[in-house]
Amino acid sequence: MAASAAESVDSRPLLTLLSDVGLLSKERGRALTDKLNRFFEAVRAPSKKTDEAFWTAFQQEFGFATVAPSERVTPMNAANLCPEPTTLIESLNELRLEYNLNVSQQMRTAQGERVLQLERTRKSLAFGLSLRDPTELAIVRNATEANNAINCGFRGWSADGNDTVVMWAENHPTNREAWKMRAEWPGGPTPFEVEEVSFPTNAPEADIAAAFINRITERTRFVTYTETANSNGFRMPESVMRAIWDHVKTNRPDCHVHIDGTMAWGARPLNLANAYCHSLVSSAHKWFLGPKETGILFMRNEKARNFMPSIFGYDYRIVIVPYRELPENALRFELIGQRDDVNIIALDLTQKMWTVLQPRRPYERIAQLAQHLMSRLQQTGSRWKLVTPSDPARSWGVVRVEAPKEHREKTLYEYVPARFEKQVHVQEVLACACGRGVVTAPPPARVVDRGEYGPGFLPT
Repeated sequence: MAASAAESVDSRPLLTLLSDVGLLSKERGRALTDKLNRFFEAVRAPSKKTDEAFWTAFQQEFGFATVAPSERVTPMNAANLCPEPTTLIESLNELRLEYNLNVSQQMRTAQGERVLQLERTRKSLAFGLSLRDPTELAIVRNATEANNAINCGFRGWSADGNDTVVMWAENHPTNREAWKMRAEWPGGPTPFEVEEVSFPTNAPEADIAAAFINRITERTRFVTYTETANSNGFRMPESVMRAIWDHVKTNRPDCHVHIDGTMAWGARPLNLANAYCHSLVSSAHKWFLGPKETGILFMRNEKARNFMPSIFGYDYRIVIVPYRELPENALRFELIGQRDDVNIIALDLTQKMWTVLQPRRPYERIAQLAQHLMSRLQQTGSRWKLVTPSDPARSWGVVRVEAPKEHREKTLYEYVPARFEKQVHVQEVLACACGRGVVTAPPPARVVDRGEYGPGFLPT
């Protein structure tokens, strides 16, 4: 990735193509090219070493950091919704105005530039995810839609209703309650049984793997878990994921392994070519710092034909294919009609930012901040009891502390601004109101977001 960074982050080819077909005026195209390339160069910052000064400078690329301290609202909930870099938002707003001047269908059919741009974006994201075949990657709206495409679309159930789905009890509701709804809905598809797996977060890795594997039978059609749980911050150890994957591949080839990787994309390196699963989903507007209402659904080609799309409409070429000719890959999950073309470009530009950011090892920054937070919380004694394991092999950027429901509004949520008002520069990430989130903020700051999880690599 580093070898091709200089070529891949230049926005000139992308914007020149838009200008050539009349989707962007040449004057504005040149101005946007200069603006974006300055941004990418500021992120690359070849003369700066990776230290607090670098991360402080990088933080200034986000709007919240440039607001006067007395009015600043610091984001606390990056794993739910993360801010986008100001330059990217401003550029996209300009592009949106330009696109509004030419909404002709020709641009979105056959070899129209908008169609070509989607394919370029898909290839760019696939490259960033180490994926060899871009057609195994669908660009969808968010992880919720992608998770439901999995639990709603499968059509390989046995007629007797005795199939099972093995899932982690800490799965996000879109990958837990949605399965239960499909299994129990009166008059729905062929019923199946849901079996939940629970285990202590300090259990040996072999025991965790066994908790899943021992429930997998010849009737198991799915094994599904969340890579990092929003409920307790526990990250599934790699040895567990590998053990489940190896067992299924060897013993249960008809079983599908699905991972909710919402807390992974942008927070951890992802190599989908060697992923321990048949499918994985994530949202771009979380740790990836991308545009809202964009996400990905990765699925291996040999499994795609087992799923009926939950939405059947136009593809990106504004063509409705005969249902018997659905794509035999992840693209069958993109038949959702009109798309936001500018957001597709935003994904490409965000991936370019990550390309130049990679040498800074941003994933390590996230882990360091989370570890620092947990260490400082433990120094308070019994005041804040950690729910998230402190073992870095079992956690990453999500940190949760115990907060009784009846007193949550008077716990850590009030503790954070109180500390800031006293001008105590803690230089740490702090958990928020409900005991599930983390925040980075310089004092003083108004903390208003009662989110669930924490920041990426944004510094204090």
